[in-house]
Amino acid sequence: MVKNLPAADQCTLSRRGVLAAAGAVGITAGVASVLPIRVAFADAPGRTLVVISLRGGMDGLNALVPGADPNYAGLRADIAIPTGQLIPMDRTFGLHPAYASLKPLLDAGKVAAVPAAGLLDNSRSHFQDTFNLEIGGAGQNSGYLARLLSVLSPGSAFRGIQEGGSLPTSYLGSAEALTLNGIDNFKANGWGQGAEETATATALGALFAGPDAGRPYARGVATTLAALAEGKQIAAKPYTPADGVTYPDEGLGRALRDVARLIKSGTGLRVAAMETGGYDTHVGQGGVTGSLATLQKRQGDSIAAFFADLGPQAADVTLVTIQEFGRRADTNGNGGTDHGGGGVMFVIGGGAVGGVHGKWTGLAPDQLDDGAVPVLNDYRNVLGDVIRWLGMSQEQLGTVFPGLTHAPVGVTSA
Repeated sequence: MVKNLPAADQCTLSRRGVLAAAGAVGITAGVASVLPIRVAFADAPGRTLVVISLRGGMDGLNALVPGADPNYAGLRADIAIPTGQLIPMDRTFGLHPAYASLKPLLDAGKVAAVPAAGLLDNSRSHFQDTFNLEIGGAGQNSGYLARLLSVLSPGSAFRGIQEGGSLPTSYLGSAEALTLNGIDNFKANGWGQGAEETATATALGALFAGPDAGRPYARGVATTLAALAEGKQIAAKPYTPADGVTYPDEGLGRALRDVARLIKSGTGLRVAAMETGGYDTHVGQGGVTGSLATLQKRQGDSIAAFFADLGPQAADVTLVTIQEFGRRADTNGNGGTDHGGGGVMFVIGGGAVGGVHGKWTGLAPDQLDDGAVPVLNDYRNVLGDVIRWLGMSQEQLGTVFPGLTHAPVGVTSA
């Protein structure tokens, strides 16, 4: 339950609770209060958005590095990345060498980056900024991904998913989003097998049918039952990534492998979200090597494997990285960086227009905001470009981000 919402939005019923009350436990799916059903759709049903949340606030200045800025090395002390080790990108920026596996995508013009991006009114508080980021604007009672699902054309039970953990605030208000810890683990415990399992599913379907079928909890049950049936068929077929593709055997790698599997299985997946942590690098951050570089390598290797695994289908998938804030421009006394403002957003894949996009004013003292890169590029405009690439109209984008006057950043071909 999220605080500071109207009572109507707090009184939500989870699929887990509904099914547990009927004698079933262990369903990894969630539901919140339902958004209005839209009837006019103009999107491109074959396209998929993947959102990776970098929890803790990744240091954008050591990911997309302004190596030619005369202030960079002095601010970064012993964690600066030498210019000669950067992967050249655009506008005098370069990528951290840990992203070497992204070079084929970079060369193909499928890696876009936006520096100084984020939440305009950030507070540098993990909780507050994550919440505001995921509702997509002050005063909203639902998450931006929930609103996106409400305007996307109808599809299968796997239209919107969260890989790992529980549903984030970005899905608040969706009766369709599912949480998965891998499709192989998506099953109902305590239902028995064979005829007993079928009978249980049939009974639950009948229980929430009829006059109540349009209610949020009933729609949630229907989505869960459909997903369980479809998921069982997918899980019955062992999955092998494309030849030569090996994912990092850790959280993000496993999550992206599962998303690739769902896409290639023809589930009609439209939105996939996941999160990976460890980016709150106050101590011992490191430079070319170190704790942050290790996370960045896993990040880059996982994304590179994902698009290589998708093969031709990669043209219809665009991935975005997002975070609650960036880090300060200078290092602290513990070899790390503290909470800042603007960070970096990467847009990678089918819809991406390669290069560095958006506003950037450099690292001179008079350009910093209390020691940090200011937010010059509203993250909603970056996501807005990707949502337009999905086929959304400006009116539909206004539903996803109410009150936003979309100023295209240029990260997609939309």
